[in-house]
Amino acid sequence: MVYFFSEEERKYLLKKLIPGSREKGIAEELRGWNWETTELSPPHEIFLTVWEVSGKYCETNRDVYLRHVQKVSVPPSEEMVAGRIYHQAVAELYPTAKRLIYTQGLDVCTNLADVLMERMPEAVLEAEQQMAHVGGTESATKEVVENLRKLWYFEVSRIVSSIYTYLGKYRYLSDDSLINHALPFVLEHKLDGRYLGLSSNLSADAINMGGMLICDLKTGKKRDFHRLSVAGYALVYESLYEVPINIGCTAYLSFPKNHPTPHIERDFFIISDEVRQWFIEERDEMQDMIFYDKDPGKCMSAGSCRYREYCR
Repeated sequence: MVYFFSEEERKYLLKKLIPGSREKGIAEELRGWNWETTELSPPHEIFLTVWEVSGKYCETNRDVYLRHVQKVSVPPSEEMVAGRIYHQAVAELYPTAKRLIYTQGLDVCTNLADVLMERMPEAVLEAEQQMAHVGGTESATKEVVENLRKLWYFEVSRIVSSIYTYLGKYRYLSDDSLINHALPFVLEHKLDGRYLGLSSNLSADAINMGGMLICDLKTGKKRDFHRLSVAGYALVYESLYEVPINIGCTAYLSFPKNHPTPHIERDFFIISDEVRQWFIEERDEMQDMIFYDKDPGKCMSAGSCRYREYCR
């Protein structure tokens, strides 16, 4: 699974990052639970999504201005729809495996792979419909479907392998114990970010409840501001549950040509004072921009921006 770590990554977390986060420490005023008494408190009653604050694809944030102030609505791009399809596949398979074990017991594990694979044709059909809805080309749709199949096989094999590992190790396991050992992540975890001036309906891609680690899945090129997403979710989680979140992970999913499986690269990092401060500064700047109706100006490198026709 895209969120399962290798043995080398586990050692890096245990021997390097976790001890490093304890040594470095996080400033108390930048912990989410202090939202009401520190700079974490939002300047305005404006609620943004985490992806709006962290998605620095527009250098001037004019996309946020157009969306909130000018009320401009544009359709998603082919790349965005493809990313959403891959997210949906991961978010469906993982809880489905849990649900099957809870409802049918451990006996379902004998042919769990077959049961999960039976759901792939429906996912493929839905992917084709989503691509058609945004006018996706035949070649783009074919590529997305091929990638989805690779991802589906990969995820099923990883989920079943993890389950078999613990079934083979422990002779007596309850359903709940198996799931907590083998499938320790909560996917699409809902969070209310209103304490921090964020949406009340946020969804963190994955939270490892055992290690208190937040993961965010990306399907594009690696960018330095991608860490802001994890920082935002960590701050919200801390504001709600007053539990420290020190470590984050951005998982990059790609599909190399002529390769039988997806490729996953993971960026583990300490959710430091610097990245927390960066997220808060971006939130404040965007809220001010919306509140005072300040057009930030055009972005110099529009590229494939969906709003480029509004910036000509």
